Amino acid sequence: MKDEKRADRRTRYTLSVIREAFFQLLKEIGFSKMTVADICRRAGINRGTFYLHYEDKYALLDAIIDEALAAAPPLEGNAQASICQRAPANAEYHLLYSDEEVFSRIVRHVIEAGAGSAVPSIVEKTGLSEDEAYLLFVHNAYGNLAVNRPLGWKRGPEFDRIQTLLNAYSDGGFEALRRLTAR
Repeated sequence: MKDEKRADRRTRYTLSVIREAFFQLLKEIGFSKMTVADICRRAGINRGTFYLHYEDKYALLDAIIDEALAAAPPLEGNAQASICQRAPANAEYHLLYSDEEVFSRIVRHVIEAGAGSAVPSIVEKTGLSEDEAYLLFVHNAYGNLAVNRPLGWKRGPEFDRIQTLLNAYSDGGFEALRRLTAR
């Protein structure tokens, strides 16, 4: 039992220093220039240790994105909008949105995570086919994330106002599509 606790503590520590090194390097040089060797050097671990936990830097990034999306508090409103409008939970996660390559990967994660619930909802609201509803969801996901990015994801009156406008815009579009498909 002691060995398991010690190993678990070591694993948590290792994952923590890898994560810390990742964010430091993301801030300093960006994701595209970052290498596994850079992460290991900064974390003070060898490459073998890194590869025990992650296949490559993209697997590490995916784990961090999943963690960031899970930690982000959902906003009030429809399910489709809320996953696209979740503000990063802390300053490290804000940093993810500032890197172009990472931002694109975040969008893909959001689409993968939200499509299962949003697409059926869009089909129901609009009468569109699943393929059409999926494309509409992709459009809205990119749009919502792209709008929130320059706002700095800072919660407050301006952010809340924009979320209200985005939701009204989407709801109006859904209503127009419902009328169009009912013909």
